[in-house]
Amino acid sequence: MTISQSRFLPTLILGLAAILVPASARAQSPAPSDPAQFVQALGDRAMAQLAGKEIPADEERARFRKLLNESFDVQTIGRFTVGRAYWGSATPQQQQEFLNLYESQVVNAYAKRFQDYSGEQFKVVGEQKEGDGGDTVVNSQIIRPSGGPPVSVQWRVRSAASAPKIVDVVIQGISMAVTDRNQFASVIERGGGTIQALIDALKSQNLEVAQPPASATGHS
Repeated sequence: MTISQSRFLPTLILGLAAILVPASARAQSPAPSDPAQFVQALGDRAMAQLAGKEIPADEERARFRKLLNESFDVQTIGRFTVGRAYWGSATPQQQQEFLNLYESQVVNAYAKRFQDYSGEQFKVVGEQKEGDGGDTVVNSQIIRPSGGPPVSVQWRVRSAASAPKIVDVVIQGISMAVTDRNQFASVIERGGGTIQALIDALKSQNLEVAQPPASATGHS
């Protein structure tokens, strides 16, 4: 059983890969406690550390994983995408295994996308608080070099004791966390109604990524 590539974090990362900022802006150190500045700073770091084809694949993945874990609440995202009922019925070992596989799946599938930076511009255009839960939605646009309509991206940033963390992104009105949740629920249901089906699917997908291409095996 295989699953299609997750759309929550990857779509967000593709948005980050499109950020174009001047070197002078990257030299700034905006206060990380402000959600809008936090989002802009994340984009600055992504461009400075990940963009370009000259970075070796292993180093690209390592940098990507570090940025992911520092800026996103991967555990909260993962638990949400599984769903409360399935998560609650999983053993602690299954829960941890899923979170590890989910993170690796995102890293394996999308770190290399930063090599495809093509000159779009990223612009934060506002922010608003969401109720009393401590979340702030940061509004932004990805402006295409072709002059087409900009892509609307909303980032849900959750306040934390140490630093803000991203817990969802909405692309053109579609929540990527909800999209992943629906996709994962289908995999679990087809596999008998337990989280083990999703774990097995992610294991298979990560294994496929780890396998060298046929051309690299020495056969001609």
